Amino acid sequence: MVKVVCILLVSIYLFANPYETNCLYCHKDKKELKYFMAEYSLKYSSEKKIKKAIFRFLKNPTSNKSVTPYGYIIKHGFKEKSRLNDKDLKDAIDTYYDKYNIKQFIK
Repeated sequence: MVKVVCILLVSIYLFANPYETNCLYCHKDKKELKYFMAEYSLKYSSEKKIKKAIFRFLKNPTSNKSVTPYGYIIKHGFKEKSRLNDKDLKDAIDTYYDKYNIKQFIK
């Protein structure tokens, strides 16, 4: 029985999306994720530019690359560099964009 549970957990982890296994661990509040996507959309507008900006920020977070309000940074601290490899990070960003881009809500 223990082997079955272990195999199940390992298989779930191996086949899970990097977004679900890495991002949602800290970002449990969906409102927060929607807010960040709205800010990126306002600042960068196109899908390609938004994804590139998020990637650059997560690889090397600095205040001039951030769309995060100052008060949020004071309350929660600043993001550390992502430890994901480039492929997994891009997959996570793709998933995030697909779930939260505001264009899907405009019809």
